Amino acid sequence: MYICVCNAITERQVRASVDGGATTLSDLQFELGVATCCGCCAATAAEYLPGGRCSSVCDVRSIAVPVNPPATLVESGAPAANSSFPIPLVATA
Repeated sequence: MYICVCNAITERQVRASVDGGATTLSDLQFELGVATCCGCCAATAAEYLPGGRCSSVCDVRSIAVPVNPPATLVESGAPAANSSFPIPLVATA
């Protein structure tokens, strides 16, 4: 499919450029000439950039997840600290 009709730039060329490291519309304009004539294709070409709707490049982000401290064990027969009544545990085989 053609992304830029003015310069005959295809979807395959845009994807290859993005896979090769293009991250902005300016990168695509410099490498391919997309959106340098009438500009009607700029929004469509931008959809192929990382984070865009048609992107094949994953936007990797670091996510810090807090680690919960290990639960403390309660001796058998002793009620749990947060309960007002003991709950019997029943094991079934």
